Amino acid sequence: MTRTRCATTSIVIGAILAAAIIVNLIVAQEPGKKKTSPAVDASGMTTDRGGIPGKLRAMDDGKHCGGRTLPMGQSITLEELAGGKVKTIRLVSAEELRGWTPKEAREVVEKVWSKQFGWMACQIQWDEGFGFAVEAVLDFEDGKQGLMITDGTHVGLQDHEGNHWFLR
Repeated sequence: MTRTRCATTSIVIGAILAAAIIVNLIVAQEPGKKKTSPAVDASGMTTDRGGIPGKLRAMDDGKHCGGRTLPMGQSITLEELAGGKVKTIRLVSAEELRGWTPKEAREVVEKVWSKQFGWMACQIQWDEGFGFAVEAVLDFEDGKQGLMITDGTHVGLQDHEGNHWFLR
């Protein structure tokens, strides 16, 4: 009886996982829903990194994501996580030591904005070194603002509701 119950439970769990994968594939390929990236404006960008470490610490110590996690095997983009329609991403500063031009910093931001992240947390939880080098303000259509700090691999994000996320 125990083996039958285990086999039945395994079949049910497998069916649920298969259904979840199929639903995710259908939603991801939903016709008529064309994703449009927000404009990335680097016209006001400076090479003063001075404020980035302090803002990153404030994000790590501040309002967190309320325990929301990314289910195993799923991924998410910053656009999905932002929680509102972002009209413009305004580059504020880039680390001078990296020597990134406004064009290069814009390319880094565009790359991470469209990237599929498979890991996120409410606080910084990685051990490897990182050097957040680009700070950008997210201007939402309703007038609210968020924040993104990135090194091109790691991202700190303040979403539409003020929650803080850390992704890599």
